[in-house]
Amino acid sequence: MSIRMLPYYLRLATKSLLATPGLTLLTLVALGLGIAVPTASLSIRHVFGQDPFPEKSDRLFNVRLDNWETESEFFGPAGEPPKHITYQDMVRVRELTPEIPSTGIGAASIFLFPPDESLRPYQVLTRLCHSDFFSMFNAPFTYGDAWSEESDRNPDHVAVLSHEGNQKLFGGQDSVGKKIRLGEQEFEVVGVLAPWRPTPQIYDTVNNPYGTVREIFVPFEHVLDDALGLQRATSDDAFGSRPQGGTLRETYMAWELNWIQFWAELAPSELALYRQTVDDYSLAQKELGRFPRPLNNRVQPLMGWLEEQAIQRGAGPGTDALVIVSVLFLLVCCLNLTGLLLAKFLARSGILGIHRALGAPMRSIFMQRLVECVLVATAGGVLGAILAGGALRLLDQTAPDRFLRPGIFSLDSYSLVAALVLALGAGLLSGVYPAWRACRIAPAIQLKVQ
Repeated sequence: MSIRMLPYYLRLATKSLLATPGLTLLTLVALGLGIAVPTASLSIRHVFGQDPFPEKSDRLFNVRLDNWETESEFFGPAGEPPKHITYQDMVRVRELTPEIPSTGIGAASIFLFPPDESLRPYQVLTRLCHSDFFSMFNAPFTYGDAWSEESDRNPDHVAVLSHEGNQKLFGGQDSVGKKIRLGEQEFEVVGVLAPWRPTPQIYDTVNNPYGTVREIFVPFEHVLDDALGLQRATSDDAFGSRPQGGTLRETYMAWELNWIQFWAELAPSELALYRQTVDDYSLAQKELGRFPRPLNNRVQPLMGWLEEQAIQRGAGPGTDALVIVSVLFLLVCCLNLTGLLLAKFLARSGILGIHRALGAPMRSIFMQRLVECVLVATAGGVLGAILAGGALRLLDQTAPDRFLRPGIFSLDSYSLVAALVLALGAGLLSGVYPAWRACRIAPAIQLKVQ
């Protein structure tokens, strides 16, 4: 087909579609639904499957150590170490690698007393982490900055507020230097984050992958403060009994309680040495009677860790299955569309026979019908994109905010491209056979009938 014939074929296709408005509308609706379902499912899969942190995903590593006993299995995949590490292992690995940015990730609940005494105290989940956390995960600040490494060691009574936490406590004003009360102790605000909600929360994919960012961040070592009274609020794996007596630090340093997600930021040149350091540490602990299993540590890159977590939650296979089912639905729609187009083209066999008798080649008849199919597919793709956008918006509005941030699902450029590709593919798949049948009509029979 030459380019100069395209306007002519488009004009014929438009006239043909307008000549049968009822059938055309039915065709568009069928194709629109067929396009909407896989477009929406592909968009959902794209949200859950994309690299959420491309600027650093090759430098961030989740660290796990297999300290588990040999007699029983913890809750997790066979052959994998626990998804958390113990406090004592976090402390010792950080001490062995002081030049490597690293952070423990935990959560603890405590009562917060707002500065405005007219507001009632409420229980809040605080994020326990180290000062490296903010630079490792590129947390943006509106006011102030992270606390210092010295505040990690002391620890000082300092805190960073999330954007939402600052809005709630101080109306969004610059609160750096102001005080907040956690339990019976006062903390000074040293920084306020800008609006920030990574999807997923790559640093806490076990306990809070798609929820809201914690309102308050405090130095990790405050979990050892008996007087403060932070209560752990994470999933955990433990064996043996909790050590009795002594301080909280002595308890945590002797307790086989896996409850901390641990992250390190490593350059490619540092990775091999860091892994060796972790393995050497485990071997040293074996000599002390810990780590009874064979050496089974993980220093896992971000994307590998996210994929493993998605599989454990069913998100990976679940979204893949959704895409497969939606594509099968589109194929069913294509079969129905093929039948509709075939009926329409054969109903116009008399006109097509006259065209053939007047000298129109089979190639031209085929291209005319195929252009009509592509035109229908394009219109159906537009309708499908609109329907998919509505479905994604509805899903976005009905999903609980504590699980999924608002705006996570939307009709973006990826969705539009997916709808266009699916529409053109469906149009061609559905239209080739009807167009071929139309161009094969014998003109002599149709002229005799006429």
